Parts: sequence; structure tokens; C-alpha cells
Amino acid sequence: MLGIFLAIAAGAGVLFAIAYFSGNGSKKKVLLKENIPGRLGLLDDVPASAILNKLENALPYEYINQVKLRYLSDHPQISDDEFEWRLLELKRYFFLNSVMKSTPMFSSEVDEVWHEMLIFTKQYESFSEKYLGRMLHHTPNLEPEPAPQQRAFFDWVFAQLFEITEYTWQTWGDFFHYPLDQQVLQKIGSLSDDELKRQFFKVTEDNQELVDYLTKQLRSQLRKAQEIYHVDRKGSFERPGLFGDLSGLSLVMVFYSYYYFDEYWDHAQAYAYSHQAHGTSGCSAVFCGSGDTHDSHNDGSGHSCSSSSCSSCGGGCSS
Repeated sequence: MLGIFLAIAAGAGVLFAIAYFSGNGSKKKVLLKENIPGRLGLLDDVPASAILNKLENALPYEYINQVKLRYLSDHPQISDDEFEWRLLELKRYFFLNSVMKSTPMFSSEVDEVWHEMLIFTKQYESFSEKYLGRMLHHTPNLEPEPAPQQRAFFDWVFAQLFEITEYTWQTWGDFFHYPLDQQVLQKIGSLSDDELKRQFFKVTEDNQELVDYLTKQLRSQLRKAQEIYHVDRKGSFERPGLFGDLSGLSLVMVFYSYYYFDEYWDHAQAYAYSHQAHGTSGCSAVFCGSGDTHDSHNDGSGHSCSSSSCSSCGGGCSS
């Protein structure tokens, strides 16, 4: 009897090892969809309930389930859980489209799900009309490199709105790596609120409160950056927690973009997490397990990125 028990235990141990270890023997993290933040991970103070409800109501379960079944069939290496995480980031991208004038796509993983949605042409057209009142077109950007200031503004807006998880960082690539446009920041003080809104955002009946919020955030952070500079010209900031509310890093971005544009990354990298998800261990708010699931490489810009997060869209796929 003891021998049978030991044999069963040994077999279970082998199955556990097969399921939990990969490649060179390192433990592989597993995505858990039950850890997906509710309400798209919108931060507490963001006035966006109306836009969120409109987005969710425009995406019926039947449509999303069709997309999911087809996507998982075409990508058997992707788990059901990972699809749900990718869908979360795509919904966030759609949300950004409701407020940003230009919303490049910086993630090949998220873009793949968008492509799958487009195949269902009638349902996609219906979604676009219900959500935005117009067709949300997908136009590939053929530039091989990201547009730095477009990516910087994408990061700034994203950080004002959403919790940035470990998976978010891996999927979209490094946040806060590029400076905001210095000349644009220098103009903000001379612009009225209406002029500022028109320059940076789409203003509609549905999003006025949210655009007001983002405009105030931008003005407030620029004012704080100027106050900090008068006290400490090199700037001194608290390093935030690894993941979650990283909106504090946007103040770091504004400060060094405004005062040290040409040396931005030399200063900002002390606070921003360049490929911070690489090599993390333990159970996080997204994964369970330990080790690293992606290879990394240096992209020539002085920072590393995961092979999954360096988008094939290059400079972004435009909408």
C-alpha cells in the first residue's frame, strides 16, 4: 500500500513539475483572470462612469464571446485567462479613444484582439456607432519606431485614468520612458481652459467632466513641477509602489520634460521602472508563480523591453 501511495505521489509530482516549470527550469507565472481589476481598473477619483457604462453596453456578451472563441482557436498557446487580460487592455484603449485626439496602438498583443473584432464587421460597426457615434477605424502605422511624444502623452493620460498592473507594463511596453513635448508644456500657461481642451482632447457631451478632470490634472502637475524646481532644481520625488496607482510618476514626467527635455531619461529613470516586470517573483495582483515568462532584449534606446511588449505596430497603429 505504501509503495502504491509513493508511486501516485511521484506521478503527481511529475505532473506538477510539467505544469509549473518551463524552458530552462525556471518557474513560470500563470495569469489569473479573477485578478482583473473591476471597472477597467479606473482610479477612484476619475469621473468616468458614463463613458464606462457606454463602452460596456456597446460590447454585448454574444459579440465578445464570438471574438474570444475565434481568437483562442487561432491562438491555442493563449489561455482563456490571458485573453481576458488582453481584452481588458483593449477596452482601456477604446476608452482612451473617447477622450484623446490621437490614440496610437503600442501593443501587438492588444492589437491582435482588435483585429479579431474587426472580422465581425457588422458587430464591430454597431459597437463603434453605439460607443463613439462613428466608425472607429484601424489604420496601421508603418513607422518602425515609436513616436516619442505621442507615446509620452499616451502614458500620461493612461496614468491619470487606470491602475497600471504588471501585465499592463508587459503588454504596452515601458511607461514614462519618453518626455512630453517641452514646447507644448511651455504653452500651457498661456492657453485658456477651452483652448487647452481643444488642443489635447476630444470634447463631447459624454466626456466633458472627464476632459475637465484631465485638464486640471495637467495644469496642477505643471504648477507643482514649477514649485519643486524653485526648491530643488534637480527635483526630488518619492518612488511609488511597483504597480497600481502610478499617477505620481506623471509628475516626474512633467518635471523632467519641462526642465530637462534633452536629458529626460538620465533623470527620470531613477523613478520610472524600466521593464520592471522582468524577473519579478511570487504571487502578484496579476500572476501567481515566480520567475520571468518573457525573454528581454535591448531595443537600442537604452532600455530593455520584453519580446511580447515590443509592438509589431512600431510607432503605433492609429485609430
